[in-house]
Amino acid sequence: MKRGRRTAGVLAAVVSISLLPFPALAQQSPEFAYSAEKWASLRDDKLEYEEIAELIHEYNNTVLKNHISYQDEKDKNKDDVAQDYYDTANDIYSSIQYPDSDDANYGSQMAAVLNSRLQADQLMERGDESTEDHETIKLGYDQTEASLVKQAQELMIQYWSQYYNLDSLRQRKLQAESSCQSEQNRLAAGMSTQANVLKAREAVSSAQASLLSAESSLEKTKESLLLMLGWSYGSQVEIGELPDPDMAQIDRIQVEEDVGTALASNYSLKLTEKRLANARTTKVKDTLTQTQKNQREAVATNVKDSYSSLILARSNYEQARQAFDLEKTSMDTAERKLSAGTITRNAYETQKSSYLTAEVTVRTRQLDLLKAMVDYQWAVDGLASAS
Repeated sequence: MKRGRRTAGVLAAVVSISLLPFPALAQQSPEFAYSAEKWASLRDDKLEYEEIAELIHEYNNTVLKNHISYQDEKDKNKDDVAQDYYDTANDIYSSIQYPDSDDANYGSQMAAVLNSRLQADQLMERGDESTEDHETIKLGYDQTEASLVKQAQELMIQYWSQYYNLDSLRQRKLQAESSCQSEQNRLAAGMSTQANVLKAREAVSSAQASLLSAESSLEKTKESLLLMLGWSYGSQVEIGELPDPDMAQIDRIQVEEDVGTALASNYSLKLTEKRLANARTTKVKDTLTQTQKNQREAVATNVKDSYSSLILARSNYEQARQAFDLEKTSMDTAERKLSAGTITRNAYETQKSSYLTAEVTVRTRQLDLLKAMVDYQWAVDGLASAS
């Protein structure tokens, strides 16, 4: 299914969202935002890792809805937002009608009146405590978009991790089938029992079930990823390869400098700073001042923790590489022995299974490292946890 179904402009976005049972079907930016070649790449049915940010920005349903909503909010200042609460509260106050004390339903009617007054009082209080304006609204939308980009990147990494794991599960199934056949042959020769054969068959069934479950999970991950990026359900899309982790980039990291960058770029901190500037009451100002202090400490800690996780992921990957190199040597030896007839087929398959497991492990550790790099970079770029 080609993405030519997407059309340009906010109006198209409104129509698509309101009338069609798909995620966002329209782009956010005008045609001149990218070159023709770039648009063609974004609209084809191949997902490239480096395109994720643009795809989220142009086609994610949540991002498009937020963009449309912001058109009605972009001119609001803090007084406008507070006034919305006051107006709603006054509407409730003016609609309250006190019952006659002689009315048979006086009790229930008075309870409704008190509940309405409580709602209006709470709205008036929220107006007094409101710290929102068009800038905080925009920051919130930007934070949501950045979080969605990070989530999509992690989903693509998860997809490939699940994909590589299928190799190990397929080999496990083949090995179980080989062992089952061997056990049946032993039974025919009077060297085994029916119970052993049944146990071997159960192992085959278990391996088959694990493989089917993993295949189903892979498809669900792919579907979730593609829906986030604007494709409709069931679209046939090729998932591109992931970039290799940049070891040199890890070596260049200066944690303390990155902590400073993270503090300056953090969305939650920016929101708190703006809300503090908009605060109307001393109570709100005091609360936000303490919140700001706590958030700065949390962001710095999160960046440092993310760096520690990154270094651990790199160590795990390097160890997995070493283990794989050893298994590759053993596999090469097994290949030569099989050709020479000095190893049984069953022993060869066992070594092959061990080799494939090591291969899957090193790929998985590589993807774990890539995810750790994504986590660290986003912590620096504004998404470090501030709580």
